[in-house]
Amino acid sequence: MEPLDGWLRQIESGGALDRIWPEIYRHYGYEGVRVFDVHGGTAELTFAEGGEGEPLEELKIVARPWDGVIGRAFNSGELLEVRDYPRHPDALPTRSDFVRSLLVLPLRFGGEDHGAVVMTMHTRPHPGLDAGQLQELRILQSLLSAHAALRRQRRRNERQRGLVAFMDEIHKINRLDELVPVLFRSLSRDVAYNAVAINFIEGASLRILYGVGESGQGPRTIGEAIVPFEKETLTHLVFSSGEPLLIGDMTDPMARQMYPVRTLDPEPERDEPELRSFLAVPFESRSTKGVLSLQSMRPWHYGLEDLEHLVSVAEVLGYAIEHLRWRGLERFARRLGQLQWRAGEEREFFHQLLLATSEVWNQLGAAFFVRETQESPFERIAVTGRVEWLPRRLDPVSLHLEQPLMFSRFRQLPEVFQSLWNPEKMQGGLLLPFGEGFIWLASARGFTEWDLQLARSMMREIRPYAERLGLQARLAREAALDPLTGVYNRRQLDQQLARLASLAARHGHVFSLAVVDMANFGSVNNRYGHLVGDRVLARVAGLLKQALREEDEVYRLGGDEFVIVLPHAGREEGLHAARRAAEVIARDPELSHYGVHANFGLAVYREGDTPEDLLERADREMYAAKKRGLTVLEQPLDG
Repeated sequence: MEPLDGWLRQIESGGALDRIWPEIYRHYGYEGVRVFDVHGGTAELTFAEGGEGEPLEELKIVARPWDGVIGRAFNSGELLEVRDYPRHPDALPTRSDFVRSLLVLPLRFGGEDHGAVVMTMHTRPHPGLDAGQLQELRILQSLLSAHAALRRQRRRNERQRGLVAFMDEIHKINRLDELVPVLFRSLSRDVAYNAVAINFIEGASLRILYGVGESGQGPRTIGEAIVPFEKETLTHLVFSSGEPLLIGDMTDPMARQMYPVRTLDPEPERDEPELRSFLAVPFESRSTKGVLSLQSMRPWHYGLEDLEHLVSVAEVLGYAIEHLRWRGLERFARRLGQLQWRAGEEREFFHQLLLATSEVWNQLGAAFFVRETQESPFERIAVTGRVEWLPRRLDPVSLHLEQPLMFSRFRQLPEVFQSLWNPEKMQGGLLLPFGEGFIWLASARGFTEWDLQLARSMMREIRPYAERLGLQARLAREAALDPLTGVYNRRQLDQQLARLASLAARHGHVFSLAVVDMANFGSVNNRYGHLVGDRVLARVAGLLKQALREEDEVYRLGGDEFVIVLPHAGREEGLHAARRAAEVIARDPELSHYGVHANFGLAVYREGDTPEDLLERADREMYAAKKRGLTVLEQPLDG
């Protein structure tokens, strides 16, 4: 009993058991030992020494405890001694070639299987154990069983503490993309794996997040993709059934026949070892459904305990997803409420509004486009992130935007928006209407139906600001326009000329303007009345806008005089614009009926010019052209 006393003290002290396994099998006259740790219906070989035909480096193999003689011992729960193993009816053919005798100590406690100690003879049959030795082994079996049950309970407690720690970490993070490394760390702590995938099923899309790495080291996040939800995958099988799935060995022919579907390879280009075990559980929240899956290179690596733990993790994951998504919307609304709209600081407000969207999405970048009217182009007035490819302006288009639009491919975009897409960087775009403009969000990974749903919720938050922008734009438009002709008024002309003169002085830009006088207009008022005269002036204004370039602008100076401002145009471009406008006016039948035609006077910006200098010089040229019976002077008065 002296060796037994030492073993019992070693077990009771909680020391490492690897030291006693060699002593046990040698003491009872055996040549080798195999120790299995059972959890969830599978048994993992945790220690091996001795034995012919079974290399010691293959310690990672996994056995099924219900097979053969070992299975018989598990079913009975009793110590089992087999002296002539090859002749035993339950002997496994693969082992009978080199095992002569076998002794199995199944470890069972509280109605659960916890493992087995298997001693083997290979060179000759074992002579058998006497009654005293068998009694010793039964005492050892009882203590080892209790010790194994205690270790299992400790493991369960550690996993429960891991779940509590996982929930605590969730409340410290703010974004969905921050959840992934937290989840990976939690899994790495509690369940060994070589690959992990979180699949968010959102409508017809599957958002996949992959991680690979050895357990305990933390996973390496290797990518995220949004792909069509394909039915030919194990993920779809788990999702459609709503039940967990555990496959002991995916390379086994029986498993291939039972599950003739494929798994998504996270890195097909990498020369990774073949993944064998597969464990997946579904999860669900109010806004999304999904599948959490683990894979291991070791066959029969996962058991029922792992499955039960992963089910608990999935429940926490579903809660976390819902919590973080709506928390992002809450932070967006809170940040929006802190913004202040001050006159003259609209661009900074829009920039802050774009930054607020990053509370919801980890986006590649965002841009704010706005236009004055549906006929004017969209101007880019604010950007955030890496969006250097975005255009400064978009062509005007008659487009009524009331709801967010989601795009996953370039071809889905209306032509006017196609310049917003960068095929080298983007996988998705989201457009949020905002008054006479829109917010454009670019994503490197894409958007799904959930993001579209969230964008609709955000629209309710930003609608008051959009309405304010629309009201402000309308008031500004009304203040800048001449109510009779619909072109810009004298006040707006002064502001534009001051701005262009400042730009020209700083950067050397050239620009010009033309004063337009409607000859014979006084007779229209005298002969036909002021109502007809007003209609004629509105007609002239419309024809001038029609004849000019997109960047040129028309202003009413007063009475029957107009001013055309021509950015980036010198004398030659100005002459060309005047001739074109005069021709359009001359061909108009209504103006011809009243005998109205136009005279033009040009002035090109010179260094030091004020707006008044330009208008005075253009006015002199217009009167000189009118006096000489010309539409416009080919050469300036001052040479």
